[in-house]
Amino acid sequence: MPKIPQLIAGLVVLGAAGGGFSYWRSRPPQIEVILPQTRTVTESIAATGQLRSELETSVGARISGRVASVLVREGDKVRTSQLLARLDDEVLRSQLAQARDVVLTARASLAQAEDAVRTAQAQVAVAARKPLASDITRLKADTNQASAVAEAKLAGARQRLIGSQRRLAELKKGPRKEEIDAAEAQVQQSEASNAQADIDRKRQAQLAKEGAVAQAAADQSETNFWVAKRILENAQAKLQQLKAGTRTEQLEQAEADVRTAESEVRAAEATLAGAKVSGKAQLTSLLASPRIEDVTVTRNRVRESERAREVARARLAEAERALEVATKRLDDVLVTAPFEGTITQIVTESGGVTGPNAALVRLVRTSVPEIRIDLDEVNLGKLQTGQEAIVSSDAYPGKTFNAKIRELGAQVDTERGTVEVRLTPVNPPTWLRPGQTLSVNIKLGEPTQRLVIPLTTVTTIGGISTVFVAESGVVKKKVITVGPPGPDGVPVIEGIEATTQVILTPVGRKPDDPIAPVIVKPSPGPGTKTK
Repeated sequence: MPKIPQLIAGLVVLGAAGGGFSYWRSRPPQIEVILPQTRTVTESIAATGQLRSELETSVGARISGRVASVLVREGDKVRTSQLLARLDDEVLRSQLAQARDVVLTARASLAQAEDAVRTAQAQVAVAARKPLASDITRLKADTNQASAVAEAKLAGARQRLIGSQRRLAELKKGPRKEEIDAAEAQVQQSEASNAQADIDRKRQAQLAKEGAVAQAAADQSETNFWVAKRILENAQAKLQQLKAGTRTEQLEQAEADVRTAESEVRAAEATLAGAKVSGKAQLTSLLASPRIEDVTVTRNRVRESERAREVARARLAEAERALEVATKRLDDVLVTAPFEGTITQIVTESGGVTGPNAALVRLVRTSVPEIRIDLDEVNLGKLQTGQEAIVSSDAYPGKTFNAKIRELGAQVDTERGTVEVRLTPVNPPTWLRPGQTLSVNIKLGEPTQRLVIPLTTVTTIGGISTVFVAESGVVKKKVITVGPPGPDGVPVIEGIEATTQVILTPVGRKPDDPIAPVIVKPSPGPGTKTK
């Protein structure tokens, strides 16, 4: 019997132990929660962008050709209109020289055409003018002078005819005795002169050899001797000819001279008659002027010369346009900077071939740089020009500078749902480089007091942010409005209060799950805690 109480006591102990185990298994799990902290928050939008020039362009030649030289290097700073490169211009210079020659030729042709117009106009004035008394007097004088000249020529021709006829008659009669005697006397005189010249020659030569006279005197005597000898030979030949009588060829030549003289007389007579007829005709024509046909002809000449002048003008204008084009094409071989900036790339090196407006170098205007970022279009309502931003670079830790929004994109990129925002640096540092990647935080307002919770407590799906909180021992889901996360966490604009217990690890929680909240204290860094 004594064992019965012990058994009952054992059963009681077992029952108590079993009840405690059941209670331990059914109690709500402990969940860490945190109370929102009040912080001074400056709302901002963070983005990544690039430093770009306000103006960035490719610079090239306006014509095609071989690149003779590139005069800059990457990184060089250039001024406006500075020469950057030059194309080969040998062919263009040749074309320019040809164009100049064509212009000179065209100008000369125009000058000739204008002279022709003036001449034709003068001829019209002459043709349309009535004859003056002075014109009649001058024409009569010219006619009389022409007749006098013709008569003088006729008289001369007749004299030559008489002479040639007399010569022919003499040749037919043969030489006379007195002519032979005169020729013999001439031979005798020439022989005496020749003998004396020989004596003088020899004497002067001896004296010159002895030094009594100058050599020039001896030379002159030698010359005189040979002249006398030639005279003697001619006299002997003439005497011989006279003794031989008239030859047939002499008669033939004399007869030919007579015929020639007769022809000259007839020609002179015709000239005289023509001069008289022409003078009379000119006087008749002058007295009958102005004649309609003459005026018409000269006016037609004026019109023809004026048309020729217009053609010459058109050719000159065309040549000058061609020269202008050739000059401009020669200028086009020079590639200059359109604005002050920095060379960022050499696209075509010396010796390469380029086309019209093809890039030779890339140039950016660095005097007024800008930062370009792409933001989600949902931020458009928060942005406006003039808003400030803090800019930094991973390449220069701890260094920042300010910027301001200069321009909001005029349209939204429909494919990405973004809008381009351009900011202007304020006092940009020297370490900025075109194309550099920068971190930008745009300030959306002045610093304000906000409730801040850790980033890990917030779930955002489809632009809607929610948190799980502990309320009356169960999990509740709340929709909240948040700002951009900062170093202290996520600022909450509305949806929770300072006493709201926010669940630190919302993963795996469902609304209305029973929980036993355990409040933890936030640490200085977001997402960490201390109990």
